[in-house]
Amino acid sequence: MDKVLTCSFRKAGSYYSMPDLHSHSSECELYFLSTGERRYFIQDRVLTVRAKGFVYIKAGLLHRTSSLGGGSHTRYYANVPLDWISELAGILPPFFVVQNLDEAELMFAHLLAEADNIDELSETRCRALVSEILVCAYRAYRNAETKSDDFLDIITAYIRSNLKGDLSLGRLAGEMQLSPTYFSALFHRRSGMRVSDFIRLTRLNAACDCLRAGAGVREAAEAAGFSDPGYFKDVFRKVMKISPSAWKKAHR
Repeated sequence: MDKVLTCSFRKAGSYYSMPDLHSHSSECELYFLSTGERRYFIQDRVLTVRAKGFVYIKAGLLHRTSSLGGGSHTRYYANVPLDWISELAGILPPFFVVQNLDEAELMFAHLLAEADNIDELSETRCRALVSEILVCAYRAYRNAETKSDDFLDIITAYIRSNLKGDLSLGRLAGEMQLSPTYFSALFHRRSGMRVSDFIRLTRLNAACDCLRAGAGVREAAEAAGFSDPGYFKDVFRKVMKISPSAWKKAHR
């Protein structure tokens, strides 16, 4: 195929995760969880994906996955060239999760088979399957009666709005009128990560937005709530595996 499509099927253990925050500069991610349960961190949201659930992530968005335990999982995964879905770009949100999309499993199986057995018609067939998956998934997402997690919605919105303020455990627990110990345990159980990790990743995401918009490293650090630019550089490099200035150069 002229355009590169990456498609795979994998069975992994209960604690397999993609711990590093990452993005795909020119490919969109399509993910279908056949069995098991997973947690996605996308931009600054925490989302649960259950068996027969589907995830769409637009190119350029920072994300990572983590395990909820309780057994292994199996999933289909595809990185799709951005220009393959140009006609849908104005309709689809930057990312979304839809549950109980059983019909997508067969479409992913066909996509994988087509990608593994390439001939002169494979790209046309793969493009059609990708469009079919996305249309089916977005219609289901749009029509779903979503049940939000009030605790996570409230506290993650508060964190996003106060990156330059007091985000101590005591302060956050007080906002929810909970003890720090119970708040910490509840956040971990609901989100699949520690509250300190969520804050760090949310700040890095905000910093990346600033860098992408042309801000300097010091300015991005301040906007994301890092009081010490040197510490910001250390954290950024540890998580992103690249310096802030190099990331800015690569993503402008």
